[in-house]
Amino acid sequence: MVTGAFGQIGKRCTEILLRRGHTVVATDLHTNKAVAAADKLAAGGYPGKLVVAYADVLDADAIRQLVLTHRPRALVHLAAMCSPPSYRNPRLARQVNVGGTRNLVKAAQALPDPPLVVMASSAAVYGSRNPHRFPERITSATAVNPIDQYGEDKVLAETVIRDSGLPHAVLRLGGVISPDAARNLSRDYLVLMRATPGDNRLHTVDARDAALAFANAVDHAQAVNTTVLLIAGDDTHVHTHREVEDDMLAALGVGRLGASASLPGDPGDDRGWSFTGWFDTTEAQRLLQFQQHDWPATVAWIAESHARLRPVLRATGPLIRPALRLVLAVQRRIERRGRFADPWALIEKKYGPGVLARPRREPPDSFESE
Repeated sequence: MVTGAFGQIGKRCTEILLRRGHTVVATDLHTNKAVAAADKLAAGGYPGKLVVAYADVLDADAIRQLVLTHRPRALVHLAAMCSPPSYRNPRLARQVNVGGTRNLVKAAQALPDPPLVVMASSAAVYGSRNPHRFPERITSATAVNPIDQYGEDKVLAETVIRDSGLPHAVLRLGGVISPDAARNLSRDYLVLMRATPGDNRLHTVDARDAALAFANAVDHAQAVNTTVLLIAGDDTHVHTHREVEDDMLAALGVGRLGASASLPGDPGDDRGWSFTGWFDTTEAQRLLQFQQHDWPATVAWIAESHARLRPVLRATGPLIRPALRLVLAVQRRIERRGRFADPWALIEKKYGPGVLARPRREPPDSFESE
């Protein structure tokens, strides 16, 4: 069973499992995009069997019935309300990310044969990462210290999984890149991009490789049980935030904006950085063998997916680039941003204090009534 089965990782993970001959119960919210993705998978002619079951993880009865009916041997839990969209409604995000996970776990605990639960977590659990103070790579043993609501949600959800008594693996994702993400840039994503220091570390992962990691975890249940694994690309995916943005803009045809498009992080402020860093993926790659696409292949994938639009953007790029630089500079002046990015000050100003992690973290059970 795959929750969030028609998102950028879910639909690709589902496809891999179907290619391998598995029966996959694919569940997600009933939306036009989900229906289109489900129809495409159903028409794929794969050896496996696709069972589409639309459900909301907040509906405990529906989730329980779904799990009891199909009795899956593995649950790939990708359904979540991610940042930055979660910043608009952090209370709902808490219900989805923590309460939805609890609903799934309770349903799985009722099965006579406990399934493996493979949960998608995030680099956000590590909070603000100052590369001047913490130059080493992040490992699964690095202490979690979320700075925002989404990172805190994932820490709490991980706790629900870990304390469930079920076989489980937690896969903490780096920055997932796919044509889906490039097409669905919203105002909230643009705020997060502007807020992030240009020299912030960012370890990306091709969505196809992330999907493969989850599918391989399903097929290596014993090896991954009780593990926390860091999912990001090979060393060609190790960049700064500015480098990734410029590579993506170049792939789309716009061209690079350069260093002036971003503010730097403050080397003396541990809160002045975003929640991305560089991962040590050695153990994850050893167990899951998922790193199939290097950074040039990922960039080429983005470019190919926008082939129709690229000539227009390439032709207008000399006009678009200076206009974007001017807009960014004016926005920074209006917002009275200083020399450094100070991302969480901007995000709190935009969305309110509820988007930040709580100073005193309650255990997961304290959110039962939310």
